[in-house]
Amino acid sequence: MVAKLSASVGRKGKNLPEDVKTVQQLLNAFAGNAGIKKVKTDGTPSPVLEKMIGQFQQEVCGFKPDYRIDPGKNTIKKLNAGPAKAKAEQKAKEKQDEKTKEEAKAKAVKAAKDTLVKEAKAKSLDKGGWAALLDEIEEYATSLYESYFSKGEKKGEDAQKAAKQAAEKAAKAAQKKAAETVVKTVETEGLRKPGRLTGKTQGVQKKILDVLYEVSSFYGETIHVVSGLRDKKGQASAMYGGWNSHLKRGRIYSYLKNNEDLRLELDGFVQAKDKKGFIECMFKKAKWKYISRHLSGQAVDVTTRTDPKIIKALATCLRYLAERNSEGIKCHHFDNRKLIYPVPDNIKKKWKL
Repeated sequence: MVAKLSASVGRKGKNLPEDVKTVQQLLNAFAGNAGIKKVKTDGTPSPVLEKMIGQFQQEVCGFKPDYRIDPGKNTIKKLNAGPAKAKAEQKAKEKQDEKTKEEAKAKAVKAAKDTLVKEAKAKSLDKGGWAALLDEIEEYATSLYESYFSKGEKKGEDAQKAAKQAAEKAAKAAQKKAAETVVKTVETEGLRKPGRLTGKTQGVQKKILDVLYEVSSFYGETIHVVSGLRDKKGQASAMYGGWNSHLKRGRIYSYLKNNEDLRLELDGFVQAKDKKGFIECMFKKAKWKYISRHLSGQAVDVTTRTDPKIIKALATCLRYLAERNSEGIKCHHFDNRKLIYPVPDNIKKKWKL
């Protein structure tokens, strides 16, 4: 049965006892949803009741609350519809909002790409010179859109409005960026292939990856990372596995050189082929921060198949060591003890030599 009000209830309403009690009962059906709490069904108006009315209007009705319910208006209709219908409507709205968001984002990306292609053709840049730029400009436009949309949501804007405004702003900024990128490409006599990193890059410090990516882009060649972030157990296991080969080559961790007792104890576990004991000893006694920068994502090892000119370029921005790492892999080691990023032009000039 549909409940009806004879007069307004809530802030600056008439608040007739029977009407107030009706609203209290209807609101309680929504208790536990969208932050709405139960109220006393005593027919007495209160600040708590007004607050719950406002909460209902904002979270369920989806409009700016006035903390009052008037006969025949949207709030009482939503209350009468019940929580099940409200939930279904909310789900449908969220689905529609998501669709609108994706459509708006796609529109912004398309506008940016269309501008890039148009500008490239106008400047007689061949497709090989601009096709690779499309992914870059798509990523740029997408990032801008997500940022603008997020700001709109934080301001309390409706998703439909936030999506439209975000798309307009993102498209405008990305179109400008696209045009500038084409000009820059023409001025530098074409475009180098976009950078590409493969292998164990997850968890590695972003600036280190940025350096690798920039060098990869400069030469148009892939850089393969054979070792990146390691956990403690993985590091200890790798040290155990590569222990004897390190000793044969007269090398050991500098930390252990200064901690002879621990080195000898660990060596004992290796000679006894007790991997479990070795790992347990590391966990109990080792100071991990001195063991390896790989443990905090501050280092990468790249394959020895990497072109020497790339190794030389990376060494201008990162600390470099040629080594066989604790995993037993012969590699080129780079860490952030000499990190330079962003890379200035005077260093990039060295890459051309």
